[in-house]
Amino acid sequence: MKSVNVLFVISTILVPLLLISLNYGAISDFYSYSVPLNSLVVDIYTFTDDPDKFQKTLDKKDSTCFTTLNDNFFCYEYPRVYEDSAISYVRGVSGIDGELHFDPIEKGVSYFTMKNMTVISGDTALVTLADKDYRVGNSERTDYEITDDFEFSAVLEKFDVFIAKCNNYEGTSVTLVQYLGVVTLEDKDYFATWHTPASSNVGVACNYPEIIEHSMKHDFGDM
Repeated sequence: MKSVNVLFVISTILVPLLLISLNYGAISDFYSYSVPLNSLVVDIYTFTDDPDKFQKTLDKKDSTCFTTLNDNFFCYEYPRVYEDSAISYVRGVSGIDGELHFDPIEKGVSYFTMKNMTVISGDTALVTLADKDYRVGNSERTDYEITDDFEFSAVLEKFDVFIAKCNNYEGTSVTLVQYLGVVTLEDKDYFATWHTPASSNVGVACNYPEIIEHSMKHDFGDM
């Protein structure tokens, strides 16, 4: 009986330790990336200091409005269309705003860490992200730089949001990108994506591509 009790005690200790060791990577990633993401708050009035800008945009006849999967309501004015791109600004009733890019689907999307984007079907797209020697600064100083070498691809559905990059080494400011699907302007199809900053009082781990991958699984409720 004593030997049975000893085996039981040993098993109750070893089995949990074994499970923890097998799942250590997932547990570590959860606390390193997923938990800090909860501290992010999307900034407001980044691209305007006019609190009436949303209503002004909503009132324009040529504006387009949309409701995201989190029931957030945004509008944007008809974009300025150039030879190989178009641009506008997203305005939210909450004060969240951002710069909206339209890139021809045959050209793809290639700003920030996004290297390319291709259509899979309908609004579903495959995005490829890479380090691209991304750097912010000038010839005399570097304010922020991505030093990790990486490249990976992920499937995006309409309204998906992810961190495209950190804006500082502390991870207290990041840039979010939301994919709005394929939009037709003047008989030409474009990928529509917009970006806006978010802030954290604790910071997120700016390791690439991990921070991007984990952000794709996160629910950014304000977007």
